[in-house]
Amino acid sequence: MALRSLDNALPTTPERPKKQAKVAISIQKQSDFGVNDENKAPLPPTADATIDYISSENLKAMPDPETQITGLTEGLDSKDWAKVCESLNDARRFALYHSALMAPILEKVSLVLVKAMKNPRSALSKTSIMASTDIFNTFGDELL
Repeated sequence: MALRSLDNALPTTPERPKKQAKVAISIQKQSDFGVNDENKAPLPPTADATIDYISSENLKAMPDPETQITGLTEGLDSKDWAKVCESLNDARRFALYHSALMAPILEKVSLVLVKAMKNPRSALSKTSIMASTDIFNTFGDELL
C-alpha cells in the first residue's frame, strides 16, 4: 500500500484549483472611516454636581404644595441622582410643613429613602438620612 503525505491532499490540477483561504479582515466602510468615540462631542453635565445640604431650620414651605406633590413621586423615581436629591429635599419640606399631603405617599417615599441610603453616592445618602430624620421627627408614632 502506498503512503500518502500527511496533509492528505489531492494533487492540484487545472480542473481542481486549490481553494483560497478565507481571511477575516474587518474592512471599515468609507463613511465610518475616521469616526470614533474621541471625535464625538462630550455630553453636557446633567446637573450641578454640588448639592447644598440644607438644615431643617432653613427649609422653606412650598408655595403651591397641591400641584408639587405629584412632581415629588416623579422626581423620586428619576435615574438622575441630583434630581433625586432635590426631590428628597422637597420630601423634607412636605414632611415639615405639609404633612397631611405627605401621609398618603409616605410608604413610597420611605422605600426610596432606604434605597438612597444604600447608594454609594455620598450626597444622595446624606440627603436621604436628613430626610428620614425630618420624617421621623414629624410623623413619630404614626410610622409604627
